Order: sequence, then C-alpha cells, then structure tokens
Amino acid sequence: MARKKSGKEEPEYLSIRFDMPRRYRWSTGRYIGRTYHEAKQNKKLVANRCVQCKEVLWPPLQVCGRCKVEAGEDWVELAQTGTVMQYTYLVYPLWDPHYGEKFANPYPNAMILLDDGVYIRHFLEETDQKKLKVGMRVQAVWREDHERGEGTADIKYFRTIRE
Repeated sequence: MARKKSGKEEPEYLSIRFDMPRRYRWSTGRYIGRTYHEAKQNKKLVANRCVQCKEVLWPPLQVCGRCKVEAGEDWVELAQTGTVMQYTYLVYPLWDPHYGEKFANPYPNAMILLDDGVYIRHFLEETDQKKLKVGMRVQAVWREDHERGEGTADIKYFRTIRE
C-alpha cells in the first residue's frame, strides 16, 4: 500500500524484527579444518609450512602467498607463548551484529608475536591499564569447555607470564 507525501506516492515499507542467532554449517576445508580439530581435541595451534620456501603459513593456506605453489601437508605446532607487540584497550562497548545489542568486552585486544615468528591477534587477560605494556610476555589459556573447535576461539585469552 502506498502513502502520499508531498504529492508523490511513496511505497510503505514493512519491517519485521527477527531476533535469532544465525547458525550456519559449512565445510572448513582440510586446512582450516585441521586447525580447528587440533585446537578442539589437543589444545594446540597448528599451521602448515610451504614446501618450497619453508615459511610457516598462519592461518593455514592451500597456496603459499610468496612462492605461489601448493603449500602441502607439512604441519607444525605453533608456540603458545609470545610477546605483545601492540594492544588496544576498549572503553566503549561494541555492537554485536548477531543479536543487535551492545556488549562490553572485558579483555584488551592485542597483536601477539608467538615465539616461532607467527603473529596472532587475540585477547589479553590483564585488564589493568597500568600493567599493560608492549613487550610483555604472554601464554595462551585454553577454554575448559573447548566444545567449539574454532581454532583461536578455543583460546580464552593470553595470560601475562614472568620469565
């Protein structure tokens, strides 16, 4: 049904609120699937290595971006300790697009250089801004209910360690 506004007919739009999480099921493929499986079953992060240049590919890839050759099945276990290279401490809540609500994430987000040279972005357990610093050493803390099998999502956060 159309409405008249300033002499013109404009369509009347109907809106329906649909508050339901969007759960999808799809194949992760053999590379990401292996990463998810190792995280869920063994609490390990794994990556594959290029057969030509030997670069560790994180996240695992089918083709090496440097050599443009098939990466293959040379799997390596990644370190669970690393160094914080950069972090962001959020003050304002984020918007959750799945539920249409704001949520406050209690953990700072960081770029972590794992001890084997792979960068990973994840959360930090430390929330005291005075204790947060670039260069601090951290270690992965895995979720106890690792039912997810979603690679890095099975890591709850990285905890500060003293070495």
